[in-house]
Amino acid sequence: MPKPTRSAEELREELNRVALRLSLDSEGSRIEFFLPTFADPLEGPADHNWDVQAACPEGLDELARRAVDDVAARYDLTRD
Repeated sequence: MPKPTRSAEELREELNRVALRLSLDSEGSRIEFFLPTFADPLEGPADHNWDVQAACPEGLDELARRAVDDVAARYDLTRD
């Protein structure tokens, strides 16, 4: 069953929400997620169709990865 899709803006908002939810003392608000883009199919198979970059303060990279994993497990990027 295909995953629901979201726009790049909606995915970024969800990434921000999840990072904040997973963080202690609101440290997730210090992570700046950029707009997700479609994943390069030549990079290999993935469970989702998008990639995202983030500006992440030192020590919060694991939190950013957990937020991406959470959102990627639930949504794909819309092709519209």
